[in-house]
Amino acid sequence: MQSKSFSANTLEERQDIFEEYFDRDLEYYFTSRISCCEHCYDDFCREWPGTASRDQNFRKSGMEIGYFLDQSRIQDDFYPEEIAFFSKNLKCPNCHAALEGTFYIFEHSFVAEDFDLKSIADLARTAPFLLLSHPFAEQVFEVIKRKFDIAETLPVKAIWYRGRMARDVLSSPTLSDFGPPPAAKVAEGRYNHAGHAMLYLADSLKTVQGEMRVSEPIAVATIELDFPCKVLDLMISDDVGGDDDEVIQCLARSTLCAAPRKSDGWDRPEYVFTRFVADCARHTGFGAIRYGSVQHSEGANVVILDPPLEFGSIARLVTTDSV
Repeated sequence: MQSKSFSANTLEERQDIFEEYFDRDLEYYFTSRISCCEHCYDDFCREWPGTASRDQNFRKSGMEIGYFLDQSRIQDDFYPEEIAFFSKNLKCPNCHAALEGTFYIFEHSFVAEDFDLKSIADLARTAPFLLLSHPFAEQVFEVIKRKFDIAETLPVKAIWYRGRMARDVLSSPTLSDFGPPPAAKVAEGRYNHAGHAMLYLADSLKTVQGEMRVSEPIAVATIELDFPCKVLDLMISDDVGGDDDEVIQCLARSTLCAAPRKSDGWDRPEYVFTRFVADCARHTGFGAIRYGSVQHSEGANVVILDPPLEFGSIARLVTTDSV
């Protein structure tokens, strides 16, 4: 095959040079690397659901391999027929499948490979009471304790939203209709154990609708909350200032804390690690956790970890709406 710039090299050497130039152009144009391709995209989304649903940098990172090659500097050193030939041997660095169709140029702002998500997920599923024996779980506990001293406080008289099934609410609803449920009716939740009532609130009407995931009418209360407690922030961010922030971002983005609900039953193993996080937060002194909505990519939720029995002592019903 005729070579534009490397006629003195063997075909194998030219393949190596082509791949080196491909990596060079990725770094030059994007200062990043390939996170996944169309063959392993679904696996990436399952492992990092917070990133997949909420990080705009990832959501906009997809690119056709042909388009990238047409626009890159690789055109300066290889003929079109060379590019067509050598590009067939490009491999996805994540799954090692042929790099064809769409690939995603994205890199977490922390070293994701440092977190062995599978080992801790396996332990959470098989022996949840032994979670603290895992080095990463122990690290999470220590990070949460350090975060307490610098954590922000839940804003005074902040407005939040809470939904109920319309059929379960009286025609003239009161604040008590939207309070924490009775302990006997509390199933395992994202942050609460069975029988432990917590108060889940959303930042908007759209977030409530997404979180409830029902097609029948719902009643939504606008609630003014006056509960100035320390908040553990588990929202995704690109601002990673050190090892502790890396751990928080791993929690916020990975399947450990951002997995969607998989079952309507009482047993929800996908929530084991989030309940561990809530236990660590409560033990440390946090009163609430703020986290990104799994069902509404632009929304946020806050969960009050130990709401008082007298709900009216911390909340005021502003309005109610049926949607």
